[in-house]
This record gives sequence, C-alpha cells and structure tokens, in this order.
Amino acid sequence: MDKSLFVSMSSQRNSLKELEILSNNLANSNTPGFRADYEVIKQNHVVSGDTMETRVYPSVGQSYTDFKPGPTLQTGRDLDVALQGKGMIAVQSHTGQEGYTRAGNLEISGDGLLTTAKGEMVIGQKGAITIPKTERVSIARDGTVSIMTPGTNDMVPIAKIKLVSPPLHELQKGVDGLFYLNAGRSAEIDPDVKLASGSLEGSNVDTVDTLIKLIDVSRQYEIHSNFIKNLAEQATQANRLLDQKA
Repeated sequence: MDKSLFVSMSSQRNSLKELEILSNNLANSNTPGFRADYEVIKQNHVVSGDTMETRVYPSVGQSYTDFKPGPTLQTGRDLDVALQGKGMIAVQSHTGQEGYTRAGNLEISGDGLLTTAKGEMVIGQKGAITIPKTERVSIARDGTVSIMTPGTNDMVPIAKIKLVSPPLHELQKGVDGLFYLNAGRSAEIDPDVKLASGSLEGSNVDTVDTLIKLIDVSRQYEIHSNFIKNLAEQATQANRLLDQKA
C-alpha cells in the first residue's frame, strides 16, 4: 500500500475515533457527575532509516478519563447529593457488578429501592437500601439515609450508603458510564468520603473547548477523506491509461 494512503487512512480512522469521544463528551455536558474522556495520540514511524526518521503517522493510544471535579450546583432536593472532594458512590450495575459513580441525582424505584437516575441500585453498607413509604428522606454527609416516621417529625436512620475512594489509576470506565476496578474487585468503604445534600456535581466537560476541538477534528477528517478520494480517482485514471496502452 502507498505510504501516503496508509498515513491518511490511519489519520482518518483516528479522527473518527476522536470525533466519537468528543461527541460523547459534548452530549454529556449536562450529565451530573460525568467525567470527560480523551485519547492519547502517539507518533509511529512509517519507515526506518538515517534519513527517514521524520516519516511518522499518528495513532490513537489508550483513552483516559479526566477526573477533575465538576461544578457543584445547589438543587434543594432531598435525594440529590454531591461528593465533596474525593470519592464515589457504590452501585450495582444492570449486569450485577459493583461499579462506582459521581452522579448523585438519586431516585426511589417503584419497588422502594434507592437507585441512580439510570436505575442502578445504590449499595448500602449492608446491601440494598429499601425506602419505606414516608413523607421525607434525608441523606447526611456520611451517607446515612434517614426517613421521617409517620405521624412524627423525627428522622430515623435506616441505612448508610457505601462511599468509596478507589485509586483512580485502577479504574476503567464501562460502556454504561460507571467506573469499575480491575479484575472485578470491590473497593473498601472510606469513612473520609463526604456528601453535600441538596446539591449535585455537574459534568466536568468544557463545552466551548470541546466544540472547538470537535470542529477542528471534523475538518481534519474531511481533509483526509478528500485526500483518499483523490488518490482513488488517480489510481482509477492510471489503470485506464494502462488498459489503453495494453
């Protein structure tokens, strides 16, 4: 294969992958607790030789997640919690695996279970957290879930959310947006992780910067596509000339 075509096809493939990631980031710019993803671009030598070491093509390396915190938004809603500093909420994914999230917009399912907005079960220190019918639910800084007993104004603790602080370099983001520890391991409870009730942590996506990058990468993809198209047309014309001379 012609080296110019090889480089352009590789670059086009990389641009497409980067477009997918940037588009996903932009689509989640308003998703509570979302962490933006990025790709590491590596430079690879096309050929070796004393005079050809500058002949390189870019390739997409392993993706990584930006764990910088998002803005804290006040909501006043009892079931909204924002993690303060480090830490994550432990949940059970739809596949049954323990995963972790920063999204604190919690819900009560029709079965009375405390869940994420996407329906993943929030894990308590003693298993699932079931919320009986009550007029009010509150969540304390340490993850303690309390309910108001009927006919009184007393708040009674019924469970405690499992709050963890796994090493960030050991986490992998799943296709469901949750984070998982390598080899299916579970994180230990971290008593130092704290919540702020009535608040949500927003996405850490920089919308303006992402839009600029999206436009730039779209242009790169178009340039590579046009170059490949032109090479294909030139090859077709060359074959025609050869056929005429044959």
